[in-house]
Amino acid sequence: MSEVRLVVREAGHDWSGTVHGSSADRAIAALSADPVTLAELETAFARFEKRSPNRRFFSNLRSGLNEEPYDAGLVIIDLVARLVLVDSTYSSPGPIGEIDYHDGKCSTDTWLRYHLADDWLFTSDRCQWSVLAATRRRERAARSTLDARAVFYGRPLSEFVARETFAAYTRRKTTAFVVDDTIKGIHANWLLTPRDDLDGACPRELVLERHNHLEWDLQDQSERWSLLRECPPGLNESSFAFRYGGFGTHEVVLYYELVRELLWSCWDRLVELEKVQPIADGPQSLTVGDFLANEVPRLECERDEWLDSPDPEFHGRRPRSIIARERARIPEGVCGHEAIVDPDCPCCQMMADMPGPVFWHLDGCNMDDDFAFDYRHRTREEWETTEREREEFHRRFAAEQEERKRLGLVVSGFGREERDSVWSSSFSLGDADDVPLGVRLFGIGGHLAELIVNLKSKSSAVEAQRFIDQLNRDFGNLRELLQNSESSLAEALIEPTLTHFAESLADVVSIRPDLSAKCESFTNSLAQFLNPRLPESGEGSSDLGYPF
Repeated sequence: MSEVRLVVREAGHDWSGTVHGSSADRAIAALSADPVTLAELETAFARFEKRSPNRRFFSNLRSGLNEEPYDAGLVIIDLVARLVLVDSTYSSPGPIGEIDYHDGKCSTDTWLRYHLADDWLFTSDRCQWSVLAATRRRERAARSTLDARAVFYGRPLSEFVARETFAAYTRRKTTAFVVDDTIKGIHANWLLTPRDDLDGACPRELVLERHNHLEWDLQDQSERWSLLRECPPGLNESSFAFRYGGFGTHEVVLYYELVRELLWSCWDRLVELEKVQPIADGPQSLTVGDFLANEVPRLECERDEWLDSPDPEFHGRRPRSIIARERARIPEGVCGHEAIVDPDCPCCQMMADMPGPVFWHLDGCNMDDDFAFDYRHRTREEWETTEREREEFHRRFAAEQEERKRLGLVVSGFGREERDSVWSSSFSLGDADDVPLGVRLFGIGGHLAELIVNLKSKSSAVEAQRFIDQLNRDFGNLRELLQNSESSLAEALIEPTLTHFAESLADVVSIRPDLSAKCESFTNSLAQFLNPRLPESGEGSSDLGYPF
């Protein structure tokens, strides 16, 4: 028994037919893309099964509602009520799970994860599902379809920025005034103030409403790309989920930057205007009405220019395209060589050697720490709890570091402690045999990166680059040999390569005696790289007799 009756319900149409149970499971997994029509479900289905030319996935579904179980049972997907009935002996999928990928010919051993949004409801009650669906349809129909981005990016934002900045500018001479704090305060007010054009919600609430779901979906799409070595299918720009979906982290971060850009631009505009006309300071002064009449259209032009300007930090991508790609649920993937930040950095070179795409993410590290700009906590209480825990962690960490400093200890990795380490900005992974070879190689790369930074700091550029290039060639040769370690030739060349690497380190000491301690430590790590020492009795234990 492997077939089921599948029912797909749209807003004004029902479809029924028999499919293999695995196809019903993939249809449920495809709900992670938030489809509202059968056509959108077809598009999302391609995430989990390769599309065959001139063949629709649900070509055997016919118009009408037939809820009679077939073979293994019944699966009903109500796209409007966001309700799934599963009454089947074949499987029992849920809102979170994984499904085996179908390559167009058969199922494979590649399993892909999926996460549905929190508002999907699963039931196995075949007798009551229609009542439940009708209730949920009525409840969802009572909610208006809100295009939040029309408010977030449209005239309401420009008018708010212009009006509030003008008001703050007129107060600057009468109150204790810090421009940075004022700009931040206006920004926070925009995010935290309930608005009628957002159905009484404040912008921050809508930003976070579906953020968690989008983050999971993009993570699953990234994993799919890595496993299948192909960019996953995205949402059509005409789809409901693209037009009215939530906000992912990339859009949250870029929107923060956009609002700040508009606020500072508006403030600078007022500074320029005051040079030729008083502002709110006499009968001939500029009024808020006159200011808004000219400033709002200018800010809208400023907004479009910012969104469409290539940014070198984003590999030349434009903010508008980054936002659109995230709304389409497509991760930002680049090849390893594109991801290299510094060509002299051995860690970057190791990253370029990795198979598959490299994904980059915006993380909001430059955003203010205030509650208004935090996108990880829904409520102020949650945010305050995390802030207290973070402060306590930093206090304990600072105390531990002071005690380690007093004892002359540094962490070398995996719970071990060493005295007087020569490495200050790279993590020592240790050399015990329980550390995997690849991890030890990464440790070598970290030390090499620190050594290269030291070489650049006090040596002449030409002289330093000669030694940097040689060290990177040695490291590149070592990586290449380890990647082909099954070859007898590669195995025979590893020892000579390590020896040459050590000779290059000795050459560094000849021009930079101040780096002799690091080069000696590095040479010792190379000598023990293939034959690490066994941990001594008790070494690696977390109980070291220290008060932390």
